[in-house]
Amino acid sequence: MLTGTPASEAAARTALSRARGSAAAADVAAPAPFSLVVDLAAEPIGPRWLRGAATLTILCAAALSAMPGIDPFQAALAHSIAPKQQFQMNAMLSGPPADAEAALASAPPVDPVEAAKPVVAATASAIRVQGGVTDGLYWSLRDAGVSPDVAAQYLKVLSTRIDVGGDVAPFDRFDLVMAKADGQPLLYAALRRVDAPDVELLKWTVGGKADWFDTDASGAERTDGLMAPVAGRITSGFGRRNHPILHFARMHAGIDFGAAWGSPIVAAADGQVVGAGWAGGYGRQVRVAHGSGIVTSYSHMSGIVAAPGEPVRQGQVLGYVGSSGLSTGPHLHFEVRVNGQAVDPQSVQMQRRQQISGAQRQAFNARLKQLKAIGA
Repeated sequence: MLTGTPASEAAARTALSRARGSAAAADVAAPAPFSLVVDLAAEPIGPRWLRGAATLTILCAAALSAMPGIDPFQAALAHSIAPKQQFQMNAMLSGPPADAEAALASAPPVDPVEAAKPVVAATASAIRVQGGVTDGLYWSLRDAGVSPDVAAQYLKVLSTRIDVGGDVAPFDRFDLVMAKADGQPLLYAALRRVDAPDVELLKWTVGGKADWFDTDASGAERTDGLMAPVAGRITSGFGRRNHPILHFARMHAGIDFGAAWGSPIVAAADGQVVGAGWAGGYGRQVRVAHGSGIVTSYSHMSGIVAAPGEPVRQGQVLGYVGSSGLSTGPHLHFEVRVNGQAVDPQSVQMQRRQQISGAQRQAFNARLKQLKAIGA
């Protein structure tokens, strides 16, 4: 075996080490040069891939939008949601069927102001005026061309059934018929209400005396006074007094009955419930209209069983004694108002309804139909 000197061996080892280092360096790939172009198929998913994908999307959208007649966003929406199922996530959220949508699309929009405009029709002997309540009932009548005298007649007639100051709401509809005669006497008066029962009255003569009757042919006749609305003694009368909570003198617009908590409160006379619910300082309150502008109210109840619009008979339970609202203890505050003015309940003469029947009822219905046919 051939051997060399130590110096030559050291030189050989150094040369061999350098050769091996060069070979290892050749095996390591050189870093890729910087480029804006990204091969999305070869590039591993990461920040560089995401930037490339976003750039490609923008470029494609721009190219499509430049082409005439193509909306890329609408096309994407049409392909992402099944036809006729757009936004119908479930049955509860789905819209109306196609035929209902078509009907709604073809129906003209309802303009509340337009619907409130008055409509006037006439025959040889009568004039009918209908319209919506916008700026108060009286001024809505006047805007419809109704004279002050006829408007006053109309309000007076309605006040025999409801409180015309508080029971009339915007977009309720008035309906009246007046005769073509001196003074234009009122023949028919109605108020079609949005959130309460309608009022409809016809003037009719019974026994030689003209009176106003509901369209169920019920009217009114005199009877004796009020029935006590609760079993208890009067603890505070009608008139000016020092308020037990507010501690200053003020008008006491009714009378108070002391009674045990939960005692039944009954209607003082026949009528129709025109209000039932919370009434500020009065607490839970029921109001009943009895005709001829008379309204009774029953306040500070613990519970109410009557409902608005419900007809009630004298002695029928309306609710129960309590102490709701401005009250120092369980009692009933009972008021009577005539045409909106508070009066002493112990001085009021009440009215009850009478019925028209037989041939008179048939004639009544025929007259009602005749007047309501004007302009129909």
